[in-house]
Amino acid sequence: MNFNLWAEAEKGESHTVLDVGVMLIPEEKSSKRKQICEVVKSISFYCPFPLEKKNFENLFPKMDNKTVGAIFNSPCNYTKNDIYSVGYVTLYGDDAYPKFAICSCDNVQFEEIDDKGTIVKIMLTNTMFPPESDREYEPIYYRFRLSGMFVSNLVASSHSKDWLLTSAFSREEVIDFRFNDYRSLDDERIIANIYGKNKDCVRINEIKVHFLLMSLMSIDVNSDSNEGKGRRLLEKDIWNDYAPCVKDFDNVAAWHWTKKLEKNDGYKINLMLRRHICNWKTIVLYILVLFVIDCFFNFSETVIMSLPVVENLLTHLKEALVSLSLTLL
Repeated sequence: MNFNLWAEAEKGESHTVLDVGVMLIPEEKSSKRKQICEVVKSISFYCPFPLEKKNFENLFPKMDNKTVGAIFNSPCNYTKNDIYSVGYVTLYGDDAYPKFAICSCDNVQFEEIDDKGTIVKIMLTNTMFPPESDREYEPIYYRFRLSGMFVSNLVASSHSKDWLLTSAFSREEVIDFRFNDYRSLDDERIIANIYGKNKDCVRINEIKVHFLLMSLMSIDVNSDSNEGKGRRLLEKDIWNDYAPCVKDFDNVAAWHWTKKLEKNDGYKINLMLRRHICNWKTIVLYILVLFVIDCFFNFSETVIMSLPVVENLLTHLKEALVSLSLTLL
């Protein structure tokens, strides 16, 4: 499983989308060689929120040799067969599965679950590969993008106790991302599917999860994960056509966490982001506000001091002080 969360990657514009990559690997211990589509009929991805079809994007058309190499962080050769909507990948790095096929999400079904969520079901067929293909027994990979209001809510604003003083210069956000975390689900049907209790569902015994945060390099990122954190800048010439909204890649980076999940394990990661938003406009605005406040108090002081009542009070106060001084002498 691969998750790329693009969180306000474009300067000055809030835009959050989630890219999801799923790789299915054939059973290595099987005595009889079978295609994955002979065993698996569909991949179901449950979103705990309503999802419209317009907020689902098939990323197969955006994949090319450079993009695939960047996603898997390895030199590669990628050849696409547009007739069958499949692309063949050969990685030249130290990868566990150097050869696999990228398939297009052409046959996708959406099922709403009592307004609680949506099941995105990618259908697999044995017509995905060209006849007599010698690579149909390799792992297959799907990649799609989710967007919309509920995906944007993955990044939530956080207000610290001193936010009135710091909000002009920085903004704090939190990300609470969870995958197969049954404790946060309230739908028994979905829980049964995860555990393979439904006869039509197969339990996944082992998953390697990659989670990447794509955002401005200038932000501070704190994580509760013990799996380590790597960061690298995104290359402009590679990601231009793939990124959802980025126009300037001079300051965009990817933070990478990875974890291997065993049976019954879920994945969750909590991130705290601090965005530095102070600029010359903010500084000038604060100077103008301070100038207006200073002028207001100076004007108020002049008006108040010129009032007859105040003048008489000050005169009596001065006389009282002089009298007190003479008495002491």
